[in-house]
Amino acid sequence: MANARINPTNYDAIPAYAAKRELVHAVIETPALTRHKYAFVPKYGIFMLKLTLAEGLTWPYDYGFVPQTLADDGDPTDVLVINDTPTFTGCLLEVRILGGILLNKNGTVNNRLVACPKKQSGVTLKTDAYEKLSDIPKDTMDGIERFLVEYSEVEGNKIEFRGTCSRKKAFGMIEADRKQRKKHST
Repeated sequence: MANARINPTNYDAIPAYAAKRELVHAVIETPALTRHKYAFVPKYGIFMLKLTLAEGLTWPYDYGFVPQTLADDGDPTDVLVINDTPTFTGCLLEVRILGGILLNKNGTVNNRLVACPKKQSGVTLKTDAYEKLSDIPKDTMDGIERFLVEYSEVEGNKIEFRGTCSRKKAFGMIEADRKQRKKHST
């Protein structure tokens, strides 16, 4: 059994962009309303429990990554998906990018994209009205920013909140992270 081959789920085969270029693929690692944080482990092709938040704390929204990207922290580009209800670990979504939250973690850039699901014909979601970060209610954005800083500090990290960025700049971050991924995979 020591030489058994692992057949991992190949999330790298999923393109960063959906068929419509304005939509991005997001793979959910951690669904909303759970205390657990999951992370995809490419070597094994499975999601691993990375940590559990303190009692009373839960993830406010679905959290995952954009496939075929590599951010400055060595992981795929992080994305927080604001949705009416949680999805599940491993769920693939087509999302609309609204902007980004700019963070440094232990001195390394560790930005988070903020997105919401694509609009659907015949179904209305509360996020359909969101086109940019400023469309999200201020108290909701404040809560997201506070959560992203505080949960990471509890892990022992030094987090610096550096503000937010526009949708256009967020797409620029995706492109830079796609180029970084291509550079490291060749």
